[in-house]
Amino acid sequence: MDKKKIIPGDRNLISDVDGILVGNAEDDQLQTGLTYLKLEKKFSASAYVFGGASASREIDLLQPERTIRYIDGISLSGGSVFGLSAGSEYVDLLSEENRGFKIKDSTITIPIIPCASIYDLSGKDNKSINSEIYRNLAKFSFKNANKNFILGNIGAGMGAKAGIYKGGLGSASISIDNKYTIGAITIVNSLGSPFIADTGILYSGFYEMNGEMGGNINSNYKNFAEYIFNYESKNDTKLRNDLTSKENTTISVIATDIDLNKLDLYKIAKMCTSGLSRAIKPIGTPMDGDIIFAISSNEKRLNIDDYNLTQIGSLASDTLTRAIGRGVFSAIQ
Repeated sequence: MDKKKIIPGDRNLISDVDGILVGNAEDDQLQTGLTYLKLEKKFSASAYVFGGASASREIDLLQPERTIRYIDGISLSGGSVFGLSAGSEYVDLLSEENRGFKIKDSTITIPIIPCASIYDLSGKDNKSINSEIYRNLAKFSFKNANKNFILGNIGAGMGAKAGIYKGGLGSASISIDNKYTIGAITIVNSLGSPFIADTGILYSGFYEMNGEMGGNINSNYKNFAEYIFNYESKNDTKLRNDLTSKENTTISVIATDIDLNKLDLYKIAKMCTSGLSRAIKPIGTPMDGDIIFAISSNEKRLNIDDYNLTQIGSLASDTLTRAIGRGVFSAIQ
């Protein structure tokens, strides 16, 4: 893949990949919500679990050696295990549309909806949290899914925190030679910090394109002049208060229209852990539940050798880094 021109997609959102719509819904009182990727066509999928404390559903099904190749949507939610119940609602809604895996000699279809959740319940009156809340939010997000959506304090990013800062929903995309598209969406709720300590500079700011993070480096570069790395600095991470906190997760989806099989997608998802590492410090900890999904509509043919797969994975990783930065930047505005 000889890259000639790489620019942000038309919307600079994951929905620049044809066939993806995104729906968001929130509960303002409980400061939680969910985000649904509505897939209008078949998408191949795999996933890589990077953190040590994930809340998820159907992840094992996406491993390269498993039989099922295609999925019908992805649910990203707040609410930890309660939020996973949104998946059941999406299954029912898609079943009514006859979407899903076709069972031979039967009228039954089995919608495949992988799910991942963040924990956003601390410090709230969470006694009223229950699965029904997320099933109701799922109905709304399913109906309002479209190509355009805002970033930051929206959907599953409503109650997210990135270290001590407000986290949120982020997304970004690239167009490669006006032919291929790669997009990312992420919910940033990390133990680690997205900022270089005491500088105002986002780690992801070094990958900013077209001022999408408010010109982060240019706005704060003078603060970097006196920066000295400190191994002991935990001031803007959740480690500063609670060494046992397990209320952290960054859940992400990488999407493309390049034709890739499940093993290819798994390798790309695994490569994209570097996209997390470039945007958040620390990341992938035993106290995070980080998951990266990788999906493809398989519409654009490309010779997938080791070189091209590495190029795709590298570009996808950069796009995820940008999505994280955009999510945090939008949340704190």
